[in-house]
Amino acid sequence: MNDMASPVAAIHAAMLDVVCDAISSALIIYDRDDHIVFISREIFSYFSAGGMHVAVGMRLRDFIAVAYDLRKTTSGDPLPRGVEREDWIAEQLASHWKERSENLEQRPGDRWVRAAKRRLSSGMGICVFTDISEQKKREDQWRSDIERVQLTEEILDTLPLSVFVKDRNTTYVAVNKAGCALLETPADLILGRTVSDIHADPLASRIDAMDHHVLKTGTPAILPERVTRLTGEEVLVITRKQRVGKPGRYFLVTTMDDVTAFATVGADGTSAIPGLEHLSFVQSSYMDDEHHQASQILKGRSILLVTPNAHLGQLAHKKMLSVGVDCAVAVSQAEQKAFMEFAASANVRIDLVIVDVQMNIACLDLPQAYGVEAMTADDFQLESSLITQITRHFRLNNHPLSAAPTDGNWEISTQRTAAISKKASLDVLVVEDNNINQIVFSQILEGLGLSYKIAATGQDAVQLFEQDHPSFVLMDTTLPDFDGFEATRRLRKLAGAERPRTPVIGVVAQAFEGDRQACLDAGMDEMLLKPISPDMVEVLFRRFLPQQDHRIRG
Repeated sequence: MNDMASPVAAIHAAMLDVVCDAISSALIIYDRDDHIVFISREIFSYFSAGGMHVAVGMRLRDFIAVAYDLRKTTSGDPLPRGVEREDWIAEQLASHWKERSENLEQRPGDRWVRAAKRRLSSGMGICVFTDISEQKKREDQWRSDIERVQLTEEILDTLPLSVFVKDRNTTYVAVNKAGCALLETPADLILGRTVSDIHADPLASRIDAMDHHVLKTGTPAILPERVTRLTGEEVLVITRKQRVGKPGRYFLVTTMDDVTAFATVGADGTSAIPGLEHLSFVQSSYMDDEHHQASQILKGRSILLVTPNAHLGQLAHKKMLSVGVDCAVAVSQAEQKAFMEFAASANVRIDLVIVDVQMNIACLDLPQAYGVEAMTADDFQLESSLITQITRHFRLNNHPLSAAPTDGNWEISTQRTAAISKKASLDVLVVEDNNINQIVFSQILEGLGLSYKIAATGQDAVQLFEQDHPSFVLMDTTLPDFDGFEATRRLRKLAGAERPRTPVIGVVAQAFEGDRQACLDAGMDEMLLKPISPDMVEVLFRRFLPQQDHRIRG
């Protein structure tokens, strides 16, 4: 019986040795009494113990002790300070009795060994030693690369200049925060795309041609540009393009540096940068063309923005006005519903409703009931890339601009306004030519319980002022015939000395230095900045007509 078992055991041992050689691991197998029943030849390479006496039948405890002594001889004391030899051996032996355990040990020469131990239900134990030095090196290198990439990204994002990186196919593979702000587009809408996906022709073709020239020749390009932002601000930018990398792995790096603060203006009105006087600034191929394209697509559109954030609402309102969009802002679902109902009853077109992602989902469903398209926007898009998003929406959906259903003299008329117009005097005269803004004023004044009429031109304003003797006037400064300043001067001449002074409030879309003084010089009493709110109108009404507080609905 033993004679037959011995050859079988030898065959099993030989097979295990072959397996251990193939996987470059050392294997020890021990029984429930912790006597070693198999030990592979690879064990000697893990403990530098070619001359040590290790054999089948040896106690596991003795093997651990021998391994410890050899390690101490070759690499110094391997124990943590304060740990005795016997305690360490007992701890190691206990780990072999756990169902599963694993530990890493660092060996001399920056070598790392993993010992994976398992105790089977039969009481048999297995321990596999594997050299993971190369794996540890790769992990350390990978970790170092990740840290270096993160540091690089942090550095790029803190730079004031815009940085764009394209691969050899001119696909965007990296962009920093300043670059996103310049294009008014978030990174996820830039990365993985080409210039044709972001800009339209002929701008895209010009940029693409320059990119391919630099990639092909390796000759850096420098281009001074005048960048006109959507706010109307003009800045001077130095654009540089250069090729980096190795053949077959070239990348194109584009930087755009705002140098406005360093520019000097000559007597002829031209700008120059010290040291770069030989370069003349050209109009920006990025922002100016983008602004022009947006104006072509968006001018005359009517858009309703629904957002609870007053600051972002005002910022988005200014941006849309700058490209010719008729825009109104609603701060709640109730206000959105009232606005859309009023627009539908007055037959005023709304081309798009933009809903802040913070709003209720019902705000996104409501436009569908009126056959109006809707899109969502988050805080980042409202602040930095709204015009790009809207332009892309109309471009992709290919919506032509339909003619407005009303003429320049359109006046809101409801049953309530018809009734209150029979009063001896009119509470408020609104002078506003924009259809959307007319609806906004109507909602606000109706909510305050004030009677009102709307004039779409300066001439209509003069006529209604003389006819209805309003107590209060809200005067838009931009009108189709003559501006609000001239209209106010004519109103003051009509009133003369025999009539009490009627408060006139100038309403402006964008406030620039000197606007308020211009309003006062024209005979206005105060200036109001769009977008307006019920609170702003109520405060002004109570301030200039305190004796008529009773007219305002509480």
